[in-house]
Amino acid sequence: MTNRKTVMISSTALDLPKHRDQVRLACERAGFAPHDMMEHLPAMNANAVEVSLRMVEQADVYVGVLAYRYGTEPEGHDLSITEMEFNRAVELGKPRLMFFIHKDHPVVIEDVQTGAAAEKLKAFKTRIGEDRVAAFFKSPEDLRAHVVEALTQLGKDLDVKAADGDAVASVVSKLHRTSSIPAPPDLYVAHPYTLLQTRDLVGRRNELNVLTDWVAKPGSNLFGANILSLVAIGGMGKSALAWKWFTQIAPNEMKPLAGRMWWSFYESDATFESFQIRALSYVSQQPEDEVRRLTWQDREALLIKHLREKDYLFVLDGLERILIAYSRMDASRLSDDDLDRRTANVVAGAVGLPRTAAQSFVGQHRLRQTTDPRAGRFLQLLAQTTKSRVLITSRLYPSELQVATGETRPRCAAYFLRGLSDDDALALWRSLSVSGARDELLPIFRSVECHPLLVQALGGVIANDRNSPGDFSAWRAAHPGFDPTSLPLVQSRTHILEFALNGLSQATREALNTIVAFRMPASYATLEALLVGDDKICKSAHEFDQILTELEDRGLIGWDREDNRYDAHPIVRGVVWQLIGTDDRNAVLTALDSHFEPMAIPDMSQVESLAELAPAIERYHTLVSLERFDDAWSLFRDRLNDPTLYRLSANRERVAWLERLFFDKSIAPALSSQAARANALSSLAQSVGLSGQPGRAIPLFIMSNGVYEEQGNTSNLCVSLPNLSLVLSPAGRLFEAAAALRRSLVLSRDLNYVFQEAVALLNFGGLCGTIGNRPLGLNALARTLKILGEIGEQQSRGVVSAFLAELSLLFGEFDRAKLWSERAWELAAVHRYERDFVRAAFQQGKTALAMNDLALAEERLHHALSRARAIDEIDFELGALIAIANLERLRGNSANARARLADLWEPAERGPYPMHLADAYNVLAEIEMASGNKPAAIDSATEAYKRAWCDGPPFAYHWGLQKAKAHLSALGAPEPEMAPFDMSRIENPLTVDEINPKDNHWADPDKLD
Repeated sequence: MTNRKTVMISSTALDLPKHRDQVRLACERAGFAPHDMMEHLPAMNANAVEVSLRMVEQADVYVGVLAYRYGTEPEGHDLSITEMEFNRAVELGKPRLMFFIHKDHPVVIEDVQTGAAAEKLKAFKTRIGEDRVAAFFKSPEDLRAHVVEALTQLGKDLDVKAADGDAVASVVSKLHRTSSIPAPPDLYVAHPYTLLQTRDLVGRRNELNVLTDWVAKPGSNLFGANILSLVAIGGMGKSALAWKWFTQIAPNEMKPLAGRMWWSFYESDATFESFQIRALSYVSQQPEDEVRRLTWQDREALLIKHLREKDYLFVLDGLERILIAYSRMDASRLSDDDLDRRTANVVAGAVGLPRTAAQSFVGQHRLRQTTDPRAGRFLQLLAQTTKSRVLITSRLYPSELQVATGETRPRCAAYFLRGLSDDDALALWRSLSVSGARDELLPIFRSVECHPLLVQALGGVIANDRNSPGDFSAWRAAHPGFDPTSLPLVQSRTHILEFALNGLSQATREALNTIVAFRMPASYATLEALLVGDDKICKSAHEFDQILTELEDRGLIGWDREDNRYDAHPIVRGVVWQLIGTDDRNAVLTALDSHFEPMAIPDMSQVESLAELAPAIERYHTLVSLERFDDAWSLFRDRLNDPTLYRLSANRERVAWLERLFFDKSIAPALSSQAARANALSSLAQSVGLSGQPGRAIPLFIMSNGVYEEQGNTSNLCVSLPNLSLVLSPAGRLFEAAAALRRSLVLSRDLNYVFQEAVALLNFGGLCGTIGNRPLGLNALARTLKILGEIGEQQSRGVVSAFLAELSLLFGEFDRAKLWSERAWELAAVHRYERDFVRAAFQQGKTALAMNDLALAEERLHHALSRARAIDEIDFELGALIAIANLERLRGNSANARARLADLWEPAERGPYPMHLADAYNVLAEIEMASGNKPAAIDSATEAYKRAWCDGPPFAYHWGLQKAKAHLSALGAPEPEMAPFDMSRIENPLTVDEINPKDNHWADPDKLD
């Protein structure tokens, strides 16, 4: 959902269709939202006058365009609709921008009205001229430039008025990306496709025919598939292809057709659950609120039932956004080539698999799984809806639609979209008005696999060549060094782009340099501030619009019209930045630094996404690129650390950022101060540990703590020690974790650092639960609650509540666990720390599972799993997977249980997370026992025992060890021999008195508030 000022575009329609489209683009460029124009509105009962005037009333700004037609005069009226719209805008005091056709504009006789209509038009224009100054346009493109200029200035004026508290004539409309839900068979476009370039889709005739054969030709290879996945790297045009086929071809070829729905996962509100809800509301015509009240299972069953009974066509665009690889906060920045290598994105028997795809099934297929396993299961069910069809577009093929041997699942098919065909590449080339012989062009196109972006980029530079525009032979003669055919694929891409970039004007190249310098998509307002002005590369918004349009037409940047943001394709970004000279690069970076430096960071409690921190993030990377490492660290520490660590839990992103402060990602940071180096190292270790690598984080913490020891910095040491314990504990080094917490407790009390005392006690309480010491654990958590209550720290009380829920659950106090987990969720909702949400949902799910409320357990555990995967919180992801596997086991779904366990072995080993492995092997042992496979059950139980041993009792994972012992006993198998813990290592064990010196007794849980 976005909030943008809206524009009513008023003009005659018959003579100005191209002009209206250009005005619409101008509105979007200037950050306004054009109202749906009359010719684009669906049929409705209200008459045209009522609809038009209502649109004027709802708009914030009125834009009028007049040529040589007065327009339609509805029956019973002596004014045209266009003049009535203007009159209503005047009555309501709307800001009005008027544009008249220039006498030099070419016209045809059919576009000129004569007689009475001409006289009325003349009087209308005269009246407008008395009201305000009108601009004159000589072409549709010239009109667009005038509108961009006028709206850009008007937007600034309206923003100033709003800031000064003045009343603006109209109320800003809230534009919902998700439209109201129509009734089948009417088309339901939940998210309009806004990224299609102004140029229509060129070519792809073969691919369009393949899609048509899929639904209409029984003998075709793909006809038997109910789900067809269109897979391609970014820039190949898979969404544009799907959109053209879905809107223009499918309705004529797929008959009967009960209804059509387009859903895009690129939108911020487009979760899989929301798709399921709105899809069911569409096919069943139940109100959305009623559908939302249904359980996931009921919604799933009802939707599948409708899709089995009638012939529907669904398109799920951008499905990669619900896969683990792309669920991260910086999904739009990921490199396709790298992900392709890491995910083994290959499907045996798929059509059109490009040679750039990974050639092995052994990759991290986990990255191609859905963040919510229920979504993956639902995709599998969709494949069984023999009447309906589902078209998926995705950068990665979902692993849930693939069997272990690499083939697609039954009734599923994968179509890997390659570059353009030879004929289509030539058609795209010709559409750019560029010459060239087929035999000369095709080897060049094939050297980059006919990638449409690269064909368009090269064609664009030749079309705009000043010496011989559009003449390929002349251009090539003038550039004898151009020869991509002799190079490997990656070098060919770079080679072509390098020549394409050389054809840009200085101003256009500088604008592109600025765009690629951003780590995130750049807004129009930001780029305008950097590039438009008397002392900038563009003197006006008009010039800036021309530059952006040229870069779009050449395929070098993409324009997200809905959010009015601009970004370069990763291929373009890498080449452009590589080719910028050092001086020019520093100039761009210095300009970015100056622009972002004065910008304020929103209050942490209000931050909902990384996008809201974009100015600070961009400046941080700018400072690092300028090698101003100390300034970068100060910015991170003061403005980025808290919101990204606590509110967003963006640890994966934090690791990538902080590693830039370390030469070659080693342990020697590029900071001048030893104290700063230790602090940066500690922050890096913290995020490394939270993002699933506790084993890697331990030595980083030990190094930073060593610096604190040398400096005598006991304050930082007592803060860092509990963080060290949080990576030692999941790695199974429980004694060391306890020792770190004991020392932190002592230091915090010596320093009278009350909050840090509470942190040490909190973590110690959790550790006591792990090793099975209830009295010590409960006292530690009770003391923590008391301290936090005394200092008024509410957010941490939510964390304590989750720990108390876990402790209660471990000791069989299910009702108490339920109360504590619910309180943890309530407090998470107040403070909105992402990790708190995950922790609370996880505890709610485990508690529901223990209480045999399987429906609630499924919902809460999957909720926790999805959110954990989104922030790469591997610890909770593994815990949720184990609990879900246990849930499936209890339901008798051993195959689903094994599948969930299969998801965790690799990340658990990599962590390492021995206690999660112990739990997983215990669940697997129970599955094997139920299936009658005693040898496998013994092996699993023995492995669980070994993993749970950790340092050995009393520093063993008590619960995993007890379960493994019980399984081995039931199986009549011996316990493995393990090295006992050396008790002499314990010098001063913590006692109840030491934990709770003011209350010399263990707390009564009934008295905890």
